[in-house]
Amino acid sequence: MDRQGNRVPGYALLVCLCVAIGCSPVPRKYLRDAVPNVTLVSLQTTPDLYRNRLVIMGAVLLEEEHRDGALWLHVKNRPLDQDYRPQLPPSVNDPEAGWYWIVVGSQDAFRSARQHWVDMTVVGRVAGLAPGKEPVLNMVYVRGWGRQSDHDGVWEELVDANYIPFVPSEVKGELGQ
Repeated sequence: MDRQGNRVPGYALLVCLCVAIGCSPVPRKYLRDAVPNVTLVSLQTTPDLYRNRLVIMGAVLLEEEHRDGALWLHVKNRPLDQDYRPQLPPSVNDPEAGWYWIVVGSQDAFRSARQHWVDMTVVGRVAGLAPGKEPVLNMVYVRGWGRQSDHDGVWEELVDANYIPFVPSEVKGELGQ
């Protein structure tokens, strides 16, 4: 109630709730579709279970390579906390302290977005394993964390892999393509 004895609408509570839910570094559409609680070890030991599925991981970028027209990022895993923020693993010898690859399709837009990022929260589709049993993710969305908040940023692949037309090889052969 306010000073005049009137009931104060629950707007303040509603606004606080909306802000708390809406402040996730990962958009709701990805949280809804991603496999929950995926770890680097689970990707390494059972990659076929996750193939073509959406996962959310933490990372710090250490090197990049250009392969077949795509940008490949070699990253060190950073386990995520309950707020999807990357954290250091418990020790350098921890199984979660390993490496994985991220493949970026639209590399020009991504290159300018990430120049000040220290850590990343990555949403990607599991493509399989690279040599050395390092998982490979096709990046869909990334939230970059800078040393200062004004260096934070996001990048999202504009082409949804679910809507890329697929023509089976049998059809291509019949059409002479």
